[in-house]
Amino acid sequence: MLKRLVKKVLPNSAVAAVNHWRTRERLYKSWSKAAAATPAYGDNHLTAFRIERSRQVVGQEESYVQTPADLLPAMDVPSGRFVDFGGSAGEMCAVLRKQFPAWSFTVVETKSMADAAQALRPGISYSDQLPAEFDVFYSSGTLQYLADPEQLWREALSRTTRYAYLARNSFSNRKLFTVQSSRLFDNGAGPIPEGFDNVQIRYPHQTISEASVRGIADEMGFDLAARFEGRNSGVTGTRTDVYGADLLFKRR
Repeated sequence: MLKRLVKKVLPNSAVAAVNHWRTRERLYKSWSKAAAATPAYGDNHLTAFRIERSRQVVGQEESYVQTPADLLPAMDVPSGRFVDFGGSAGEMCAVLRKQFPAWSFTVVETKSMADAAQALRPGISYSDQLPAEFDVFYSSGTLQYLADPEQLWREALSRTTRYAYLARNSFSNRKLFTVQSSRLFDNGAGPIPEGFDNVQIRYPHQTISEASVRGIADEMGFDLAARFEGRNSGVTGTRTDVYGADLLFKRR
């Protein structure tokens, strides 16, 4: 009743302002502050759900996962080593493996996910550490959920011999630390498994500087081979100073 009364008394612009204030994104001073406000991203409940959901699409991953067409030219050699950093239970690697059977594929994930996923797709390697060397590094919508994405990016490039592709990025000119919320059923692809409730999942998130990403790549001996503007699938929230773009780098 009080809400209806407020709407009658206040002008529409004021009501809109109140609604915007109530749903605004809270900014934190640092990654550690944002992380302290949420449980760990790789918690057991989320891992169990993603594994069970992925189990239902084994052998038919191409019906649920589409590989980026822009990535395929990076795999223009007969064989190579492909790393998917943050590749969940390996659904995309399973699709690529059918197209490129002579290649090897490694998914780098949280330890709980890597340990649980290995039995699902034994033809793919899983680890919570980057391999010593690989030909193609791929990461989709993952760097923004790391405490130090720039350090990981630098380390990954130091081990990459040919191409690196960053998809579903969340870029801004200055770092913004927030807590992202989603429903459990929004995670992963495939039919919803039984035995799970659609609870809220919360995890820390930060934006990344595109200039910093490109600068590190240049220092590490990579040229920007292609930039695909307007790819906003990695952008969360409603802030207008956050944008997305996919980046493909090639070693000089």
